[in-house]
Amino acid sequence: MWVNLPLPVRMRPRNRVYLKRTPLGHGDVEMVKDAPLTTAVRTAFDLARHLPRTDALVAMDAHCHRLVNVAELEMYATDRWDWPGTRQLRSLLPLVEPLTESPMETRLRLHIADAGLPKPIPQFEVRGLDGRFLARVDFAYPEWQIAIEYEGDHHREAGQFRRDIERQNTVEEEGWLVIRVTAEDMFRYPQRLTRRIVAAIDSRRR
Repeated sequence: MWVNLPLPVRMRPRNRVYLKRTPLGHGDVEMVKDAPLTTAVRTAFDLARHLPRTDALVAMDAHCHRLVNVAELEMYATDRWDWPGTRQLRSLLPLVEPLTESPMETRLRLHIADAGLPKPIPQFEVRGLDGRFLARVDFAYPEWQIAIEYEGDHHREAGQFRRDIERQNTVEEEGWLVIRVTAEDMFRYPQRLTRRIVAAIDSRRR
């Protein structure tokens, strides 16, 4: 648990509680069910400054998906650029993607960016030549007809697995190349994953 404390307040350390003494303006706190919580923009600001880089982007994506827009976060941060940790926040702002729907999608997108690969389009709708909707994929390079899909554990369920195969077959029948990515690819074989994406792009550029 993370607890922000106003500068005048002190509290003894507690197990599993991260205490951070920090300036808190009147607009930084709101009451939720009788509990004082930092606002969405202030929470995103703090997480982006203090979490490890990847986790920070995960938090920024999650907040900007529903709770705060990127422009609002940037405006809030601009007035506080001299605060600790804002260098990381500033570097991550251009990478925030509000369309991201899961932490692993964030991690995959950051992996692609850090590998120096072209930026894919998130949540892309694949359509047939007649304009008929075929599927929505996690990431796409439409100019090369390449789709990148992260496969979480729920994709292993029998019903979901059948739907995934049917959808992949439909997309591939329209000439798309589908790259399916697992957590093992991300955490154990990241370089191999990069090579797969590079090879796919190279094959479609020819």
